Amino acid sequence: MKTYLFLMALFFVSFLKAQQQPKLPKYNAKNAAQLFYYNITEVPEKIKVKKDVIENKTIKALRNYNTKIKKISFLNTPKLTDLELTINTFGNQLFKDRDLAEQVKKRVETLILPLRDSVKTYEKTLDSTLQSFLNKKQFKKWLKYQKAEKRKLLPERPKNPNNNAASQSGLNNRRGTGLGGRRF
Repeated sequence: MKTYLFLMALFFVSFLKAQQQPKLPKYNAKNAAQLFYYNITEVPEKIKVKKDVIENKTIKALRNYNTKIKKISFLNTPKLTDLELTINTFGNQLFKDRDLAEQVKKRVETLILPLRDSVKTYEKTLDSTLQSFLNKKQFKKWLKYQKAEKRKLLPERPKNPNNNAASQSGLNNRRGTGLGGRRF
């Protein structure tokens, strides 16, 4: 009888836990606007620059870019922190209240999108500057590095451990024997 009650309680708790919504990740306005700085000492290493002249030109171009981004960031920090605070405090209410969600969406569009556009123009000038003196391999590595840095800015998806385990077992069943999806 005790084991039966224990199993019922365990089932009930797991059912309640499965019903909960996953936590929303913290909103970071600077990441949404793609305001970040390149590590000046790391970039020449990553793109395999060997000549000192090219390394100095690369560092100079990156410093120029970083100062422009710092200026944008400094001028817009109060607005960005206010937007962050608003979105993080309202969180789940944004899904329930349509009017509030529209207001926040308009604030994001008026603040974040122009910042992102200005950052993109600076990135294009940086890319064209780097392309003028880097060889094809180095420039390709630069674009790959730049893409990886931008990918780091994206928020992680909320994780729900109950759904993840169920989906993994479902995937294994669909794949067959685990031999690369082949069924013999």
